[in-house]
Amino acid sequence: MLNHFNMKTDGSVMEKLLLVDMDKCTGCKQCSLACSLIKEDLFDPARGRIKILKKEDIAMGLQLLCEQCESHPCIESCPNNALSRDEKTGIITVDEKLCTSQAACVEACIYHAIRLHPESKRPMFCDLCGGDPYCVQHCVPEALQWVDKTDDMVKKKKKLRSIRMKMYKELKEEAK
Repeated sequence: MLNHFNMKTDGSVMEKLLLVDMDKCTGCKQCSLACSLIKEDLFDPARGRIKILKKEDIAMGLQLLCEQCESHPCIESCPNNALSRDEKTGIITVDEKLCTSQAACVEACIYHAIRLHPESKRPMFCDLCGGDPYCVQHCVPEALQWVDKTDDMVKKKKKLRSIRMKMYKELKEEAK
């Protein structure tokens, strides 16, 4: 399995991160379909680790996926310690043997990125495909990009995430 680091020509390691740009998203759900194919061996957006909310009247797609955040409230919320974060890569994973499907992580996720698998009822969330996100390869409008982690890219990621979360709150308010 790949990690989310790439070797540079001088032998050093360059960490990567996933940029998610709502303004480029067309809502086509190709990323979610690609994800469900690689993870579940079938095309079903409900089984993808990326949720796409669509607002048709303004042709907007809003991506919700695990941000591999530093605070990781999902891990803290799990009563069985079924979730863990790899210190080297930052990738969060679930130990299905320890998980009892209580869904505390779903409620705790501040980015609304975790949902339960339709059959197993285990948490589903993006694990960056271990360091080579398949969704990025299939995102035609390039709303998803796998980029070198630099200070500028971290700032850009935070800004883009903030915009998406603001829109998510607005959509939830509209739905009430």
